[in-house]
Amino acid sequence: MRILFCNKYNFRFSGTEVYLFELMDLLRAQGHEVALFAMADPRGESTAYDRHFVPHIDFKRSSGVWQKARNAGHAIYSTEARRKLRSMIRDFRPDIAHVRNIYHHLSPAVLSELKTQGVPVLYHINDFKVLCPSYNLVSQGDACEDCKGGAFWHSLRPRCYPGMGSRIALMAEAYAHRWLGTYEKCVDLFLAPSWFVRDKFVEHGWDPEKFDVLPHFQVLHEPRKAAKDGPVLYFGRLSAEKGVADLVRAMAFNPDLRLMIAGDGPERGGLQRLAASLGLANVEFVGHVNAAERDRLIGQSRFTVLPSHAYETLGKTILESYALGRAVIASDTGSRRELVHNRETGLLYRCGDVKQLAAAIRTLADKPEQAERMGRAGWDWVRREFTPEGHYQKLCGVYERVIARKTNGKEDINHPEASRWEPEDAGGVYRRTRRDLKVQRY
Repeated sequence: MRILFCNKYNFRFSGTEVYLFELMDLLRAQGHEVALFAMADPRGESTAYDRHFVPHIDFKRSSGVWQKARNAGHAIYSTEARRKLRSMIRDFRPDIAHVRNIYHHLSPAVLSELKTQGVPVLYHINDFKVLCPSYNLVSQGDACEDCKGGAFWHSLRPRCYPGMGSRIALMAEAYAHRWLGTYEKCVDLFLAPSWFVRDKFVEHGWDPEKFDVLPHFQVLHEPRKAAKDGPVLYFGRLSAEKGVADLVRAMAFNPDLRLMIAGDGPERGGLQRLAASLGLANVEFVGHVNAAERDRLIGQSRFTVLPSHAYETLGKTILESYALGRAVIASDTGSRRELVHNRETGLLYRCGDVKQLAAAIRTLADKPEQAERMGRAGWDWVRREFTPEGHYQKLCGVYERVIARKTNGKEDINHPEASRWEPEDAGGVYRRTRRDLKVQRY
């Protein structure tokens, strides 16, 4: 199979790209031909198709009014990206396009070109940008759905995104592609990483038959026994919606425990000041870490915490914690309800409730045997349900159905070959229906 990936970054910019490149390597190892259409960037490895890439654009670089207007037009609908993609399609001749993060640098115009060229399109959701101009259904650090039903004008409020010019461009992009019906007309199937994401799109009026659910895979490690004096660990981006301020405040109730915060972001300074104002000597900020260092920190920790106020599309940090045998404490919101099985693989607490979070931390710290059992249960779940091999097989099934649907003009969803997935023993997250799901529902 010849698979064309479309993603604006050609290097490991974020978790989206980490998954992308790991998946491309996985597909190549199985004999498939894979190519990437992206924006040119020297941080990416050279490929045979670089000449087709869109020239590099830095939207954050200060520029004059005319250049800002040009950039806004490119973000809304890039005819250059369409032209570049057209030449790449002629060169690579893909059987299917696997589309990830295309916003602004490539723009949704590439979807129109793929449809024009008759290339089947799988749109792999990694955020809520189609529903929310500011990407994540978040406003001022909390979940927000004010734009539901296409009321994108709400995104003009300062709390949604920095800069009035940027907010206007984001709103214009959202309205333009809603009016054009770009996603509805050009995407053959949406692939959601969790049932929560799929259901949220359906709540917003999208056709449930155009969605499949497939979580990311996770590479498993040998589980490590936690040190008795190990720290509690948070790792990830330090931004308001991640709820790390709740975690810092919770440590004031647990002065005998250590908290290690690995990551960086716009809230790091504010979080450090918060810890100082609370007189906390048990909170350590270690900054951004690479994957190897992250895994070392997970292995040294007692358990990990994900206190996010945002819905999150999956919560990859949960799987990364399980992969090393660590239990997870997480806020009871969004997709985390699918990954954290309360009192089995970790603990859920009411989102934003600092005292309940502090109590959950105390519970696992005082019961290390329970924390270890939970971590081992998470490890076993990842071993059964989130393997690269299983992910590969299921994704190839998705590819085949999308191609068949495009070729035949429609898909018989009642045909055995077209059903979503067969039942799984533990997670059940891949079923076509949810009648027998064993994950916690919301």
